[in-house]
Amino acid sequence: MIDTLHVPATDVMASDRAALVKALDMDALWRSCSTLISKALPCHSCSLMFDIDGFEPQRGWHHLAESRDSGAQLVTSLDVAAPYLDANPQIPWYTFSQIASQDAQAAERLKAQNPTAGWREFIHLAFWDDARLEAVLSIRILARHTALSERELTFLMDLYTLLDASLQRIRTLELDRARNQTFEALLYGLPIATVFVDENLAPSYMSQEARRIFQHWRDDLESEAHLPRAIEAPLRVQMQGLPGGLENKLSCHVEHPRGAVPRLHLEISPAMHASSGRVYYLLILAPEVATQAALDASESPWLKKLSPSERKVATLVAAGMRNDAIAQKLCRSRKTVESQISSIFRKLDVDNRTQLARLLS
Repeated sequence: MIDTLHVPATDVMASDRAALVKALDMDALWRSCSTLISKALPCHSCSLMFDIDGFEPQRGWHHLAESRDSGAQLVTSLDVAAPYLDANPQIPWYTFSQIASQDAQAAERLKAQNPTAGWREFIHLAFWDDARLEAVLSIRILARHTALSERELTFLMDLYTLLDASLQRIRTLELDRARNQTFEALLYGLPIATVFVDENLAPSYMSQEARRIFQHWRDDLESEAHLPRAIEAPLRVQMQGLPGGLENKLSCHVEHPRGAVPRLHLEISPAMHASSGRVYYLLILAPEVATQAALDASESPWLKKLSPSERKVATLVAAGMRNDAIAQKLCRSRKTVESQISSIFRKLDVDNRTQLARLLS
């Protein structure tokens, strides 16, 4: 059995370093970072202050190493260091002693901020995005320790490099998540049925209209995490033999095996290659209305004033169908149908369904 007392400190903390490097969000980053600091330094408490605006952190993560000092007041501002940072832009790290040697008021500001006696010295690692201060790691050293050893100073230099890279990675991930959430919300609200799928036809995003269509095509036991089998199976046939992805847009029609709903017109975009090497496609789905009334009414000159989607709705309204039935037949929401009917009335200058039916008769 290995005696950990004789294992080098770098080996003992290897898993904690790995966790810091692998962290995918700020919470995970902070857990691994505070664990490392508690093991390597005589730490009273530490804080990671982030999203700094005019030396005022907007976000912060805090850790109190000595639980018996439960009355400690954790620092959540950079008031003590602000003048020093203003005079020393892009400095990577500094201590309270350095600040106090240049600023006679620093001790008073620290006293106002730190009423407990658990610590007197701090070390700040400052992380910059060009000239803008982005984050500060504040490490408060226990009062009984007056100096750090060479090993502890080496640890701080290594920690700076690791944390700097991790913060940049997580900043990029947070921006990607925000973009994805915005994109997903936009896609979900589109009035057309759209779906993003990967090369295995697994959906990643879909609009509300697509979800409604799939409800009519999916069997009761089918998972919502996949395309309905009645759509996926013929789509795979269409895309067979194209392992590298489509180079041009592909269109096809899909018939429901039981004829329960109108057939779908599918448009599949050319392959979109992500930086990870994966391939994605955009599917656009459009239920078809194939009634004789629709074919007859399509010759009406009035319908030329409407969009293709509105023509379908106008034809069904003229045929006497109510809004709920139209929504179900076209796999749209009732709200969407009502909005389109209002647009139809406005474009054709009619006030009600009766007038519309007479106009299209």
